[in-house]
Amino acid sequence: MLFNSFTYMLFLPAVVVLYWVMPNRFRTTLLLVASYLFYMNWKPAYGLLIFALTLVNYAIGLSLEKFAAKKKAILIGGLIFNLGCLCFFKYANFLLESLFSSLKGLSVLVSHAPADSWTSPALKIILPLGISFFTFEFIHYIVDVYRGSAAVKNFRDFALFAAFFPSQIAGPIKRFQDFTHQLLEKPVFRGENFREGLFLILQGLFKKIVLGDNMGYVVNTGFNHASRMGLVDTWIAVAGFTFQIFFDFSGYTDIGRGSALLLGYKVPENFNWPFLAANLTDFWRRWHISLSTWLRDYLFIPLGGSRVSAQRARFNTMLTMVLGGLWHGAAWHYVIWGAFHGTGLVLSKEWTDFASRHPVLSKLRPHPIWHWSGVALTMLFLFMAGILFRAETIPQALTIAHKLVVPAAGGEVTTMFLNSTLPVSLSLYLLYLAAKTLIERARQPQIHTAVSLARRYFENSIGTQVVVYTGVAFVILGFAPLHVAPFIYFQF
Repeated sequence: MLFNSFTYMLFLPAVVVLYWVMPNRFRTTLLLVASYLFYMNWKPAYGLLIFALTLVNYAIGLSLEKFAAKKKAILIGGLIFNLGCLCFFKYANFLLESLFSSLKGLSVLVSHAPADSWTSPALKIILPLGISFFTFEFIHYIVDVYRGSAAVKNFRDFALFAAFFPSQIAGPIKRFQDFTHQLLEKPVFRGENFREGLFLILQGLFKKIVLGDNMGYVVNTGFNHASRMGLVDTWIAVAGFTFQIFFDFSGYTDIGRGSALLLGYKVPENFNWPFLAANLTDFWRRWHISLSTWLRDYLFIPLGGSRVSAQRARFNTMLTMVLGGLWHGAAWHYVIWGAFHGTGLVLSKEWTDFASRHPVLSKLRPHPIWHWSGVALTMLFLFMAGILFRAETIPQALTIAHKLVVPAAGGEVTTMFLNSTLPVSLSLYLLYLAAKTLIERARQPQIHTAVSLARRYFENSIGTQVVVYTGVAFVILGFAPLHVAPFIYFQF
């Protein structure tokens, strides 16, 4: 079931209404059943897989508390179990194909015999939706229990933490302490949460459908016909993908957070104006925050973090980002994408340290030009990294990178972009961001402007909210492409 599907637009209101009208003691059970229905709508058999993973990790958590003397062995067993499941479903074919290709190439090199008759050893494995996110949440849970956090005693509560449908398929990656704390508090209906939830859902649908999907059509045309792209075409396709994945993924997060708020729950924010980052370190504090903090807390810091020698810290950064790239997908271009980001992070840290020690550069750092030149260079780096992320093969990525600097005739992608609704929808989004910034500043209690008065009127007028939200819904429908597109991060 997709967040941007008609089915979900019926499913969510039905769950929300049932949730708030029924007695509180049944609400957790309702959400658990709804979450499994949401997941099994895609492939019913994999509902059993998620249940089995939940049951095993629940038992591991209790065992870590009960058998303190053996908890290290239990933790290692739990990590092997969770990573083993992830590797089987996500990386088995990648490893088999890589080994197969290596042996095939070695056979030709050694014996000069043709290996065309060799058959691929790939297995018929369908990747379960959200398996990477499930696995990271389970690993976080058993590691934190090992470190001293209390295990969840109620199986129903733990099962809901794992399966909660607003964050089920593509995150954000929750921390169980925050989620179970909300379960114990027993969420109550609050008008401001409900209003904010509706706003986030509409914002997310606008990002995903109006911006992400329409931009994706232009980007796909470029990447699928890379050899025919001209210089301007290539820049539009490359820059377009960077913004497409932001609108697609942040749109998903907004819908998920909004859906959770309608039910009285809060899940973590995943984005904080990432394209205003002045360097890569700052970017990863703003982009996919739940993943970057997970990698920091459960991989980078256990490796030693930056509290080790400079050389070891660089290694820790590179390894973390390479594994982060592999987490995104079972393909070599994701591994290289992770290494590319790791290299960028290392160089960014080295440059920052050098600039802070250099007397001339240290004086320039507070100047706005320094900041905005950093923003521009970071965006350029993200465009280059996006090629590796989006391209299906390394040769295709190299072809597109070559076309960024070599003038060539083209025009198909440029024409599509100019003739599409994207310029209008992007302008609407920029106006919205300007208005949102103005309204946020007007929230300061000492400011009494027309904007702050209008904001208070809007928040207190149900009729005005209905009119505005209905208008936004019609705009989304009017700009929607003909076909519903899945979210990009569903494949991870």
